[in-house]
Amino acid sequence: MARATGIALATLVLIASAYADALFTLGNHHQANEENILFNQHVQGTTIDAFTNRSDTMVQFSSTTDTLVATGGQADIDARDGLINDITMTVPGHTFLDAIINPFKLVTAGDLLVTVTMSDGKTFTKTYGSPHGNNFLTITTTGGEMISSVTIDSTSGFESLKQPRISGISGVTVPEPSSMLLLGSGLAGLAGIVRRKLRT
Repeated sequence: MARATGIALATLVLIASAYADALFTLGNHHQANEENILFNQHVQGTTIDAFTNRSDTMVQFSSTTDTLVATGGQADIDARDGLINDITMTVPGHTFLDAIINPFKLVTAGDLLVTVTMSDGKTFTKTYGSPHGNNFLTITTTGGEMISSVTIDSTSGFESLKQPRISGISGVTVPEPSSMLLLGSGLAGLAGIVRRKLRT
């Protein structure tokens, strides 16, 4: 009986992993616990680091062909030569569930190849792209899969990667907006008390 139960459980695990997948949906579809990605300052290089806005987790962007350039604020990544030909997004030391990307103004229609690499090494791809502006793509997962990296390749190039967002980072707790408000109120109150004490 125990052996039969073990075989049944192993079969269920194999079936579940067989149906695990990365899903690509055109457009900007917000996800639970989604975080914006921010740069604290102007940076450039073949690898550049940014941080999520709520959990302050490092997100890394790298390229094998381009020197990447970003200024402070919400992520808007360009290439020093004007066109990005490849860029990879990772979260060092972590995996993640979902991502939203926007490779802006592609040179040649249909020349974006997005490759999602899962934590188990499986890859999923999507080819798309418009030269007329936004190319928002929402990437989600099923079957408990976690993403290790998202790579965008384009032979002709695209102008910039705008407003990438990420959610479901492994091992990271994203503070709820109400918690952040409570913390901010507490800090403001503490600052008021300290100011009063310094005056007396």
